[in-house]
Amino acid sequence: MFNKKIMLIDDEKDIAVFLERYFVEKNFDVVVINDSEEAERRIIEEQPDLIFMDYRMSPITGKEILERLRLLKLQIPTIMMSAYKTMEGYYEMRKLGAVDYIAKPYDFKEIDRILEEHLPASP
Repeated sequence: MFNKKIMLIDDEKDIAVFLERYFVEKNFDVVVINDSEEAERRIIEEQPDLIFMDYRMSPITGKEILERLRLLKLQIPTIMMSAYKTMEGYYEMRKLGAVDYIAKPYDFKEIDRILEEHLPASP
């Protein structure tokens, strides 16, 4: 059976592991990347079905990675995550191609809505 692949890109390992467990319990294949410098290469290689990416990472930010994906014309739905969610940030991320923008701590009902919208269950 084919499982949809989710890529988590977050330099905070504890947060990434927490979300990874949640997605694995929902039967998704999960790839975790804690090093923002390797994110672009891994996205191209792995071609995930959905990306959850932290907005504020170092040395390369989630915003910079999102800009690069747009330039590469990769059409992978990307959800930006931030502890500092603002309307300005929301509009900026949407303009750059993110399909959604969620705040930490996570609302799992919101995450489930995103999963259903972007990775609907197969018939």
